[in-house]
Amino acid sequence: MTLDFDLSPVPFDDIREDVRRHLAALPGTIDSFLEDHILASTHFRIVVGGEAAGFASIHEERLITQFALAEPYRRYGQPVFARLRHWEQVQAAFVPTCDPYYVAHALDDYRILKKQAYFFVAPVATPERPVIRGHLMRQADSRDFELIQRESGDFFAPIERHVDAGALFITLRDEEPVGFGVIEVSGLYADVASVGMFTSERFRGTGVGTETISLLIAECHRRGLRPVAGCWYYNHASKRTLERAGMSAPTRLLRISF
Repeated sequence: MTLDFDLSPVPFDDIREDVRRHLAALPGTIDSFLEDHILASTHFRIVVGGEAAGFASIHEERLITQFALAEPYRRYGQPVFARLRHWEQVQAAFVPTCDPYYVAHALDDYRILKKQAYFFVAPVATPERPVIRGHLMRQADSRDFELIQRESGDFFAPIERHVDAGALFITLRDEEPVGFGVIEVSGLYADVASVGMFTSERFRGTGVGTETISLLIAECHRRGLRPVAGCWYYNHASKRTLERAGMSAPTRLLRISF
């Protein structure tokens, strides 16, 4: 008997709660990089035998960003994912290793596997690390636009949007700006925020990055948020900075090509 299934394009709001429940049930957490790709994707409801069975998303017609089937439909994963791989101009998938069902199906007929990024988490409950050499952090405001642009270029673009959202911070050493941080509250988790940092060039190698991440972690905890972070797999300096701030990376993001 031929399996009766289809991929039905839907607005994200139609699958939002399913995506949130799915992510919350995984043993690891994704960061804003993958989240942004998911939110910017075209979304599909997977329909099996006329019933809603799961969801999938494809970014710019080429990159699968999520795939999930609910019980009792998970046994149909291979033919459904095969259809997804041949949809539009799909060439690859972003796959977090904390999602074993998605990983298994992406690996069935893969051609190339590349390690894209590390996803970091902070300890759930830990004493705040004492900052060194007088580091403090304050929230950026509109008066800081020029400073942030001059020191960090387009790293935090669009700067105005992040400042208006209260997401940008300035690290101070003895009252002098030495670095910048960002807290991006997740749209897919109820209690998660991604943190990131940028150190002014003349202060690199002096511990500013580590202290910035530590201060961002503390701010997240004060807000009742779980801090996560990501870095490109081969950005060894960023990886060391995040680890020195107490974060660990239990999840990898893979780019799997077909």
